[in-house]
Amino acid sequence: MMPALSGPSRPPALGGKPSRLVILLHGLGADGNDLIGLAPYWARLLPTTEFLSPNAPFPCDMAPYGYQWYSSQDRSSEAALAGVRAAAPILDAFIDEALARRGLEERDLALVGFSQGTVMSLYVGLRRDKPLAGIVGYSGRLLAPDLLASVALAPQNPSRSRHR
Repeated sequence: MMPALSGPSRPPALGGKPSRLVILLHGLGADGNDLIGLAPYWARLLPTTEFLSPNAPFPCDMAPYGYQWYSSQDRSSEAALAGVRAAAPILDAFIDEALARRGLEERDLALVGFSQGTVMSLYVGLRRDKPLAGIVGYSGRLLAPDLLASVALAPQNPSRSRHR
């Protein structure tokens, strides 16, 4: 069974149904509370936007608290890619559910990540079937850029695997 993500959220500053969604993805050893504090500042410019900041799916294996998207104990590119590939379907399911629940589409969504959250934002966001409104990454990297062309440029192609 795939873990379900949860964490803090902030409704649109103007109230009502959101017209946009920003998902904030934290870094190694943090949790959703780490980034949700950005919402009140950004809501001034995005008053109809809802902000979600889920906890990563796995307890941090390098600290007695916090969460991780994948383990960083083995810092090889191969280990990082394997970890990201394991977490990607969990984040994809969270995004699918969040959009469906609000009646929004990918063009209404921005992913914002820090560190591991940036890695996840870029990996998952660039592999979605439809383009997102944006991806903002702080202190992270694009993992396996050589694999991206085979999945990112073929939208709506059911024969490809998103998480290669």
